[in-house]
Amino acid sequence: MYSKKVMDHFLNPRNKGKLEDADAVGKVGNPVCGDVMYIYIKVKDGKIEKIGWETMGCAAAIATSSMISELAKGKTLEEAMKISKKDIAEALEGLPPIKMHCSNLAAEGLHNAIENYLNREKIIKELEEVVDRKDAEALFRIGITGIEDLKKASMEEIANAVSDKGMERIKNFLKK
Repeated sequence: MYSKKVMDHFLNPRNKGKLEDADAVGKVGNPVCGDVMYIYIKVKDGKIEKIGWETMGCAAAIATSSMISELAKGKTLEEAMKISKKDIAEALEGLPPIKMHCSNLAAEGLHNAIENYLNREKIIKELEEVVDRKDAEALFRIGITGIEDLKKASMEEIANAVSDKGMERIKNFLKK
């Protein structure tokens, strides 16, 4: 049984949707239950100015994505990194034990977005081993955080982000 707060965030999600001007994205998933979350952040003066999310999952996954966005918005990066799965579950007035992994995913997604933001240049430099700067930045914006992520990403996702030349370079790289 879900709390009223969980149901409210599930039925009336806050900050839902992809941020087109995001500075970073955190992508997480749970292969056991199939939940996948993308947490997008826009940072200004060291604080999370905007936050958005896309989640494919159950009611608890959607509610925890909504709640993490409310908890993190306006916080400094340091404060946001301290938001835990327990904080999310408590803010939602509890989650069934079988659904606690959802709050874990939401916290992990936010933390990944912040880490990606802080390591942006390093990530882009690594991707530039395969593609030019513009395409490396495009890959970063869709949540690809290195060569290993690039190898696992779907060709469709990549093709929608990079130039034709970039796509050709990626295909050649992956053939090696």
